[in-house]
Amino acid sequence: MGINKQFSSRPLRYPFAFYRNGSHQPKLERTKENLSQTTSQLYKFNSFRDEYQIPKYPIVLCHGFSGFDSLVSLPAVELFHKAKSKEASAREMAQEADTKIEFFEYWHGIRKELRARGCQVLVAKVPPFATIETRSKILNEFIKHKIATRFPSATQPVKVNLIAHSMGGLDCRYLISAYEQENFEIVSLTTVSTPHRGSYAADRMLQLIPTGLVDSFLPSLKELTLESCARLNIHITDDPNVKYFSYGATFTPGIFNVFYPTWKMVYPKEGPNDGLVSIKSAKWGEFLGSLENVDHLDLINWMNISKRLKIVIGAGTFNPVALYLDIVDNLAKKGL
Repeated sequence: MGINKQFSSRPLRYPFAFYRNGSHQPKLERTKENLSQTTSQLYKFNSFRDEYQIPKYPIVLCHGFSGFDSLVSLPAVELFHKAKSKEASAREMAQEADTKIEFFEYWHGIRKELRARGCQVLVAKVPPFATIETRSKILNEFIKHKIATRFPSATQPVKVNLIAHSMGGLDCRYLISAYEQENFEIVSLTTVSTPHRGSYAADRMLQLIPTGLVDSFLPSLKELTLESCARLNIHITDDPNVKYFSYGATFTPGIFNVFYPTWKMVYPKEGPNDGLVSIKSAKWGEFLGSLENVDHLDLINWMNISKRLKIVIGAGTFNPVALYLDIVDNLAKKGL
């Protein structure tokens, strides 16, 4: 569900960044229920640790709604249109996604650091607004294509760890449940602020956006509602051979924050959230905790100037790259 707002070489998301921590703060009633939803809050990702273990198996990074592997990717625009065409196979789209012009990464700085530490990293590319079924089918073909290319001499399925942000986690769960993996085997899925139980923001947006526009350009939006995800969870089952981990995030925006409208939609219905996804919805498998004062795009290192400067001078409370280093460290310690 990451919102595409990046058009420069720097992750400056907010045209009025200095307003982000505005003086007006929405009133939060710290009820017993709300406190229980924000237990296990994590503050340990403000900086790098001295040492991280590296997982045994390759990592596949899976992007969310409206996401991309890198911006601007001209063939990826065509990929979006082809995703709606019956004439294009999932394999063709997966292979075509490799040819692109890169200007900005979805996983800003994360892929680079993981590779620098010795991780084998694949960055998945699926149509940004397609349905979960379509996205998961293309994700399956993408991984299969990449594994065949990277490990041509493999005689057994190559084991992989999936790490997904936002809607990407739903794609991964659908893939694990619905598709047979031919030359690879998924051994873990770690989701970061995935709307496993939907987001009320999607319900409200469907009331505001014309149906024709949704059907033509945003078909996946219908699948992110509370009711749609409840139905999905009945049919998409977890694989007992796959380990599932999850993180959530929560913050309180000022009224000039880009996430204030959607945060305000979600909070009364679902409680603490990161501007799009609630803690309650983000929990799946082994819940590893919620990240305090972190919004939906902070999680992929799309931070405003003030937060980025705080990281540089060592005063930041959250470094997204440290989160992903901890995720792979967790996988390594579990023998994955």
